[in-house]
Amino acid sequence: MSEFIDTIVDWKKFDASSGISQRISGVTKEALEIEVEIWNRQLKFLTPLDINSIKSEINDWDISVPISLDFESIAASYSRLVNYKTRISKLLADARAWRDTCESAIEYLEDLAPGAFTGTGPDKKSNAAHVIQPFVHLKVQSFRLENYLDKMHGSIMFCAQQLDLLIKEKQSRAKFDYKLSHQGEGVISNVVSTPEIHEEGDDVFVEISSKNRGKPHYSK
Repeated sequence: MSEFIDTIVDWKKFDASSGISQRISGVTKEALEIEVEIWNRQLKFLTPLDINSIKSEINDWDISVPISLDFESIAASYSRLVNYKTRISKLLADARAWRDTCESAIEYLEDLAPGAFTGTGPDKKSNAAHVIQPFVHLKVQSFRLENYLDKMHGSIMFCAQQLDLLIKEKQSRAKFDYKLSHQGEGVISNVVSTPEIHEEGDDVFVEISSKNRGKPHYSK
């Protein structure tokens, strides 16, 4: 069995014919025991996860949109959300690896185990279910963690989307204010600040704007 596990770790050594003589002899309780141990060793390759520790870590995270939308606050929130998403993605991958491995072990052993027992069909089925029992419970825990992480990932993405909308709104307002200010300067520049007063004989007229330049406004 140890040789077979080594071939799984190092794919260059993988040999499907290893132990074939024992496998074609039929399913025995000893063979079933070896298979359970192989799947258990498969789980040892995975990253250990602690549900309570992970939940405690995430509970300390600040998943919120900043009240102040100045550059420093936005940059800090964006950086924080990116770090959270990276961490959540890794934890999700690890949790799914545990769930997938458990599902594969359950499916395989559930089909294999009945051959190692005698008796009626229901008896064989119940014995097989008892063999896979540890993997079933572990699958439940891994699925629970995966579901929790998936919901938290959704919350992080929602917060990031809201932050993005607020940033776009702030940019739009800044562009509008700049355009309005620029147009105002143009209007002011078109108005003559100091009116020119002219006298022609007994008549007096004032030029009040560049548009009206040359058109006398008479004052008696």
